[in-house]
Amino acid sequence: MKNTLVKMTLSEQLYNILKNEIMSGTIPLGSKITNRELQERFLVSSTPVRDTINKLYQDGLVKEVTKTGAQVISFDYGYAAEINEFIAAISCVALTMTITRGTAKEVTKHLKRYLKKQTIAPDDDAYFEADFHFHKSFFDFCGNQFLKETYKRYNLIRFLLIKFAIRTAEDRSCSIKQHRDIVNAYSSGDFDLASQLLEQHYIHGLSLIKEYNP
Repeated sequence: MKNTLVKMTLSEQLYNILKNEIMSGTIPLGSKITNRELQERFLVSSTPVRDTINKLYQDGLVKEVTKTGAQVISFDYGYAAEINEFIAAISCVALTMTITRGTAKEVTKHLKRYLKKQTIAPDDDAYFEADFHFHKSFFDFCGNQFLKETYKRYNLIRFLLIKFAIRTAEDRSCSIKQHRDIVNAYSSGDFDLASQLLEQHYIHGLSLIKEYNP
């Protein structure tokens, strides 16, 4: 059977590049991106550039979209707190749904896999990739597409802020320990404790965001 190759449009390619640059800090928080600069950089017309900026706006990564460009979101603790609170709430819902849907075994396997990857991560990219998939495991197996899509959209902003808030090896070690506690409670069938620990983990993440000073 032949594999089908999916061709990406110019807009999709530009979107992936700019999203990755914002997430990595190559394009700093609060900076401006202009249509003209992007057109000159990628040698494209204005149409794919506008489409890309609109998609970044839908993701919540840029704001103040004008005819000339847009501005990458800047740090705002109140906004970060609301995003964090929202993601924590739906994460606990997703956790509960994995139990009612009978997918706890699959979730446990994935949690352990990404906890291990996070523990041995050789660099920042590998660490945060494993962290992202650790939390995503509950949504992947909750059996609700709306929850999964909602998490995918809004967690991108929280993930961006957390990535810059976790700066030290101590921050990482603390997060990994909290993940391990969640896994131990969840895998042993103490789902109430796992949910409590998950909520506390998000609260801890917010405390790191609060300390962040760009």
